[in-house]
Amino acid sequence: MPPSRRQLLQLACAALLADAPQAGARPAARRAHGRLLRWAGDWQRHGHVDGAGSTALFFDPRGLCSDPRTGDVLVADAANAMVRRIRGDGMVSSVAGIPELRKTLDGPAAQAGFVGPDAVAVGRDGTVYICDSYANTLRVLRGGRVRLLAGADQLPGYADGVGAQARFNHPVGVAVDPRSGDLLVADAYNHTVRRVTGDGRVSTLAGTPGISDHRDGASRHALFNTPVGVAVARDGSVYVSEFFNHDVRRISPQGEVSTVAGIPGRPGDADGPLHVAMLRRPQQIALDGAGRLLIVDAGNRLLRRLDASGRLRTLAGRPGGEVARPGALPAALGTPYGVAVGPRGSIAVSSGQAVFLVRLDGA
Repeated sequence: MPPSRRQLLQLACAALLADAPQAGARPAARRAHGRLLRWAGDWQRHGHVDGAGSTALFFDPRGLCSDPRTGDVLVADAANAMVRRIRGDGMVSSVAGIPELRKTLDGPAAQAGFVGPDAVAVGRDGTVYICDSYANTLRVLRGGRVRLLAGADQLPGYADGVGAQARFNHPVGVAVDPRSGDLLVADAYNHTVRRVTGDGRVSTLAGTPGISDHRDGASRHALFNTPVGVAVARDGSVYVSEFFNHDVRRISPQGEVSTVAGIPGRPGDADGPLHVAMLRRPQQIALDGAGRLLIVDAGNRLLRRLDASGRLRTLAGRPGGEVARPGALPAALGTPYGVAVGPRGSIAVSSGQAVFLVRLDGA
């Protein structure tokens, strides 16, 4: 995939590491009990191997999503330029793409090509939607075939419209609206949230292209700064994580934007209610079966959960250390990125070259 896009965020992360807290520096909080388990892949080795558990290999697994029909977890295997599937028993298989081809090709799933997929979502009918982030396109897998849904191959820009007339600039988050079946896309470098209908019609839900800032209020006036994750609740509320605003926003069904977690523009690490809780460069988000928001707090190397009361709580991970270390929670998540509901009440998290499960006691 083109190195310039990946390097841009990597360099930005490196530049901000100086403000990262050291291990043990975060305030004490009620600890979650459970275990972190390696589910699939080897966090130290990359490649493309299908198979069970640690015999399988990924190459930069990033966005995750749960298949609503089976409970399997789909993986945007970015550097392999593929979509993979993990069954509940940890068996990994290839869904679409050719390993490391990194070229856009429509056609049968096994012969289709991607440049660098970063996020994936599955509709209730089994349709798979792929944010091919490094190609600036949204692709769809239906009936065993991959085709373009919206965007123009490797042509970044901003335009609403239908299909190839639309333009994205590094779309890195996608989720399905359970009410309409539309897609919501975090269009990171356009600083906007986009809506895409099933026939590929793209419109802007919130944000102003080219303006990176923070402003709540009516969606037509709201401002975002590098939205990267998106999740949609049953009532149509859209949740958006912002990498450089260090927060999570909510777009209500009526189109009002509010901040629900984190202090805009202030990176930090603290659990608690709004105006107290702090995040640091959050990445992907997902909703669990109880409607609670799961947040990969990448800059703090944590998995957090936002409860219905608006209180943020750390579930797994600890600041410091780039290597995942399974074991009793809090354990260490390494460099987490994607999150999804896992099998039997667990939470799946991608980190390094592997996918892990967080199993909470009593879940």
